[in-house]
Amino acid sequence: MFFPGALAAVLLLAQSTPSLPTEDALALLNEVGQRYAAAKSYRIEAISERTSSNELSRNWQKTILTAIVAPGGKYRYEGRSGMGGAVLVSDAATEWNYHVNEHLYTERASLGEDSMKGRVITFEEAPLIEAKALMPKLTHRADALKSASFLPQQTISVGEKSLHCYVVHYTDDDFQKSAKYKEEATIWIDQETDRVVKVFTRRESEMMPAAIPLLIETTVIYSRVQLDEAEPAETFRFVPPSNAKLVDKFPGLPGAPAERSTDFVGKPAPELELKSADGKTVKLSSFRGQPVFLDFWATWCGPCVFLLKDLKELHAATEPKGLVWIGIDSDEESEASSAFILKEAIRWPNYHDPDGRLGKTFERNAIPLGVLIDAQGKVTFYQSAYEISDLKRAIVKLGPEFSFLTQPVTAAK
Repeated sequence: MFFPGALAAVLLLAQSTPSLPTEDALALLNEVGQRYAAAKSYRIEAISERTSSNELSRNWQKTILTAIVAPGGKYRYEGRSGMGGAVLVSDAATEWNYHVNEHLYTERASLGEDSMKGRVITFEEAPLIEAKALMPKLTHRADALKSASFLPQQTISVGEKSLHCYVVHYTDDDFQKSAKYKEEATIWIDQETDRVVKVFTRRESEMMPAAIPLLIETTVIYSRVQLDEAEPAETFRFVPPSNAKLVDKFPGLPGAPAERSTDFVGKPAPELELKSADGKTVKLSSFRGQPVFLDFWATWCGPCVFLLKDLKELHAATEPKGLVWIGIDSDEESEASSAFILKEAIRWPNYHDPDGRLGKTFERNAIPLGVLIDAQGKVTFYQSAYEISDLKRAIVKLGPEFSFLTQPVTAAK
């Protein structure tokens, strides 16, 4: 049994002992999730703090999140972190996407809640994606669990309020199947409102490609949760700041003007020094004589994750034929990508790009970005927000050994 250190905004106070609503902790989690799922509108404000550490390192990051949704296709998502910040607003007719640090925004007809699916995600929008995930996480937290248990009830302070809470603890059953990847969580539920006010997760993982142990601890404080309460109409309208500029597309997106040329095709690939977590360095040029595919991605990038199933099939089919696969992730912390790689059984080596140096070498302004290099070291394919079909056609041109890709790809047995 463990109790995480409290954040400054959350102080553990005297323990209380009112009767439990149910003797089954998992049933309580499911009931709470169902109440969130039944909400037709909501406003959730949260602060997430994550610390990753091992024997020789310690990293911390904070993300401020807001998600507001009303019936009829109205929404407002805001996210801000060390990577930047963005706001996505829709009044059901028009959608605005504002990049806070760039002072740029787009305006277009609203496409509803699926507006960001299938398109390239810029780095400023990473916390925005996290804000969009607030409600789904609260709704579906207990879906895959088989058991949970009660810890002693507690009274905690959130802002200026003292909240009497049920405390539930669980270990993720799927995580327990892997000796290298374990997660447990503690959840504080306000007894008066049956709403989640705090979640602490503790994850044991490894940094890839080297198997370096890593402990990840995340605390999320839900400072404001409103379900089925009316929001003023101005919440869902965007008033651009005086220094904001309207653009057709953000720099780096397909079809948008870019400050730097991305015309790499037909030219020698620039050199990369790929450094693994254990300190070993591999140069991109060391693969000369073999074709190479570079996948620039991140765990928070929806389109990147959407491509994964097809990429794994394509890897299984082409790696035995000599195509070298290399992933380069843009997550803020390497443990996020390492944990994801283990969970999704991604079999090609991946390298973390903490300062963006690797991406900058290839003028990566957005992801997913796919780069294909032939055996002579020349770039033959360079495309953000690429389709698998486009990548397959480019691989076929590498040589006759890949001609089988003109047929449907089947993963190697």
